[in-house]
Amino acid sequence: MATTGRRRGTRGYSSRPAFCPFCKANIKIDYKEASMLSRYVTSQGKIVSRRRSKTCAKHQRGLAQAIKRARYLAMLPYAPSHIWKTGGVGLSRSAV
Repeated sequence: MATTGRRRGTRGYSSRPAFCPFCKANIKIDYKEASMLSRYVTSQGKIVSRRRSKTCAKHQRGLAQAIKRARYLAMLPYAPSHIWKTGGVGLSRSAV
């Protein structure tokens, strides 16, 4: 039987526990802060997963809700075509 090179039982997870950046810095998630929310949206316009964003379950739910509210109010784009046309997420032409 051929081996793949990995030891049995390891799944590639880090041994260090991930800390939620919102719990750590005691930050409130607000839908009006588009620049902060844009860090948790991919270039395709998708919400970043918990594993990638390192947030706890409580703050991931709040983050998703805030991103959806900001999208509804046109502070964040829904589709990647909007990101491509404007040149970024949460940036206005006058700020650039």
